[in-house]
Amino acid sequence: MPAQIPNLLIGFGVLAVVFGVIEWRWPSIRGQRRLRKGVFTDLAYFLFTPTVGKLFTGVVVFVSVLSLAALFGVGLTGDHLRGLSERDTAVGRQPVWLQLVEFLLLADLLGYWQHRAFHSIGRLWRIHAVHHSSTEVDWLSSVRVHPLNDAIASTVVAAPLLLLGFSQLTVAAYLPFITLYAIAIHANLSWDLGPLRYVITTPAFHRWHHSAEAEALNKNFAGLLPVFDMVFGTYYFPKEKRATLFGVVGEAVPAGFVGQLLHPFRSPERVRAERATV
Repeated sequence: MPAQIPNLLIGFGVLAVVFGVIEWRWPSIRGQRRLRKGVFTDLAYFLFTPTVGKLFTGVVVFVSVLSLAALFGVGLTGDHLRGLSERDTAVGRQPVWLQLVEFLLLADLLGYWQHRAFHSIGRLWRIHAVHHSSTEVDWLSSVRVHPLNDAIASTVVAAPLLLLGFSQLTVAAYLPFITLYAIAIHANLSWDLGPLRYVITTPAFHRWHHSAEAEALNKNFAGLLPVFDMVFGTYYFPKEKRATLFGVVGEAVPAGFVGQLLHPFRSPERVRAERATV
């Protein structure tokens, strides 16, 4: 993992330059500082998530999928998950372009419901609240994700898709795309893409999901296709207004990296006591 650090630093430099320019040119909130509140916590996540976090998530997904495959009698082995061999399935024999369309639809539908569950179930919310604790949101805010959040969300989405037998090429094409897209929609950008605002998620759309304003709470769960929010009644995207107030409502989430990692394990009594003072 230490060998990954130089690549991560290079990646950070590239992203910082690219998003620094476009956030300066098309800001949603003009004048937001580069060294904003919480930036060093997010830098810690930037180094932690692709290394230790990725290893943890990979183990959880690997064990979960193999366990489910054994439970349901699906012909899946460790080699398939390591990418050493393909599975011969009806889905896997389809053209890659068709698999990719199906994959995007299924992945976003599963992602919508796992995301909504994180907001609806108390214990899951304690984990997910870490991601919403940023009070100033930009591209780097996207990496503030608790490792349990990442592991659970990845398993809920990946397990059904892997068990269905989508090809590794499809998965390989999807993962870098959705990772970069997740970074982009957190950016401090005013982009709403005009008529395309109803087709794909945008920074302006997703920033409402992070809003602490009452009318926007528990809205805009989709990661890519807002149609799922429209269908399931959680769409919120006013045309003449931008999200400006962010953070967790009614709960005290620690500001530091270590405190946030420990937050889901704190006693409910302590959290309630802190909530009463917020």
